[in-house]
Amino acid sequence: MLLLTGNLQNKEPDMGYSKEIYRLAQQELDRRRNTARDTAEKHQAEIYSAIPRIREIQKELADSGLRAVQAAIYGGPNSPQALSSLRIKNQALQMERVKLLESARLPADFLEVHYTCPKCQDTGYIINRRCECLEKLLRRFAYRQVSESGGLGECRFENFLLSYYPDIPNQDGKIPRKIMAGILNSCQEYARNFLPNGESLLFRGHTGLGKTHLSLAIAYEAIEKGYGVYYASSQRLLDKLQAKQFQRQAKEDTDYQEMAENCDLLILDDLGAEYSTNFTVAALQNLINVRLTESRPTIVSTNLNTSMLTERYGERSVSRLLCSYRAFTFCGDDIRMIKRMEH
Repeated sequence: MLLLTGNLQNKEPDMGYSKEIYRLAQQELDRRRNTARDTAEKHQAEIYSAIPRIREIQKELADSGLRAVQAAIYGGPNSPQALSSLRIKNQALQMERVKLLESARLPADFLEVHYTCPKCQDTGYIINRRCECLEKLLRRFAYRQVSESGGLGECRFENFLLSYYPDIPNQDGKIPRKIMAGILNSCQEYARNFLPNGESLLFRGHTGLGKTHLSLAIAYEAIEKGYGVYYASSQRLLDKLQAKQFQRQAKEDTDYQEMAENCDLLILDDLGAEYSTNFTVAALQNLINVRLTESRPTIVSTNLNTSMLTERYGERSVSRLLCSYRAFTFCGDDIRMIKRMEH
């Protein structure tokens, strides 16, 4: 089996996971590979001390292997016979080693390097194809990143309960439960058919209506499919961008600008809750424009109505949101308050 000899940093990501996610995956692969090799070296030292003959066998096998390579390269009239003789000798040495290990009540593969993933030997790649173990690592760290930011572990479509929404008309004559059932179905369809060049969504409505829950439910499904998702509240992301811009966090390794611009799906939660400055407004406008221009989907949620958004971000930015994003208006009562009263 041919294996990639480099590392992930030399490979171009083919999905929109951030560089930070790839860095964490690389660290974990390095840790696994080093642990496997260290354990093998420890076993080797132990067995050489207990059974010196095994050290001799290992050296003889290495010498025999070198001679076999030389015979194969340089050839000669006696090359086939030499290779056959070496093969027989190697088999005999290997059998002797197995018996010595058995006498010490050790498995025949005690001296081998036991990688977590034998397929790629913990490199993450088989030739130039991403190994399944790397795919799992990328998803794990993507889950962790989103979970740390927004509680991914608790938000699924399955536990989005329509029973919290009134099934009688509100003051506008609309039935919240019916409207929210339609929004839930649309979000499920969006997640089921998600593509990294798909449409963007705008979730509008008062606090506690399930905007974050459905955003994270979509994030979960997208991550399950192997797509890179970055979730952040607008306050947190814009704070990070501003700190980076003015170098208030010189030791910060994560490139939040790159993550937000290049991930397969960006979820920008609670737009309008951040402290507004000329920088934050400009940064938001730039982020929206970049992702729209490059056809990368974004989910934006906000508690602000159109006039409040326009006052804060300007008519041009709001126009892009309303015209380029598929908008959903959430309605009902504050579910957080309902749950608090239940407990």
